Amino acid sequence: MGLSVRMENNVRLVPEGSRVGDVGCDHGYASIYLCERKRCRVIALDINAGPLRKAAENIERAGLAGQIECRLSDGLEKLAPGEVDALLIAGMGGMLTVRILENSPAVLERIDTLVLQPQSDIGEVRRAVVSLGFSITGESVCLDAGKYYIAIQAARTAERDTYTEVEYAYGRFLPERGDRLYRQYLLAEGEKTERIIEKLKAEGRQTGPSRHMEERIRELSHTLEQINQTLSGFKLTEV
Repeated sequence: MGLSVRMENNVRLVPEGSRVGDVGCDHGYASIYLCERKRCRVIALDINAGPLRKAAENIERAGLAGQIECRLSDGLEKLAPGEVDALLIAGMGGMLTVRILENSPAVLERIDTLVLQPQSDIGEVRRAVVSLGFSITGESVCLDAGKYYIAIQAARTAERDTYTEVEYAYGRFLPERGDRLYRQYLLAEGEKTERIIEKLKAEGRQTGPSRHMEERIRELSHTLEQINQTLSGFKLTEV
């Protein structure tokens, strides 16, 4: 069984031998990989019955029904505290990821490791991870079918990390490591942001700037400043 580049990027961050809650397991491919390759015990969770049935079929076909349990669950609802020590939440919107974590404090208290790959609002996910008592211990980026995906690994900690606003928005680990692909992502994001700003300014010259347009340009200009600040701190020896 092969995983997509995106999912391989995610499962690489899951500690070997963990007891994992695979939240939003879809067809169970990541659960199977974790069990077969990383010797994990897995509870596969999904809110939708159809994908969960398909996951159960795939798990049965792989001969892993005794090691991977499937549960119909809204987020962490069907997990008892202490059943797992790691969570994999991938492919969801960032704010949904945050809500899943915040809605089950008793379960989260017994979690040692988070592996999160949000599709949006990654800065808000980083902020929530820190506020919930975890320290971000690593990040990884990949390019899959023309899209960039960033995965976060976090571990429970007794001391709260201190992050700047720019680090919440664009991370700390990948710039410090001088990750070539992440720099490529930031350059692309910066170019896209500049194009949108220029388009809005051109529209404003034609029709007259509105308050909403001016606010949007200020927001985008702030985003561009954060991207450029992150790029300026890159370890250029590896790029």
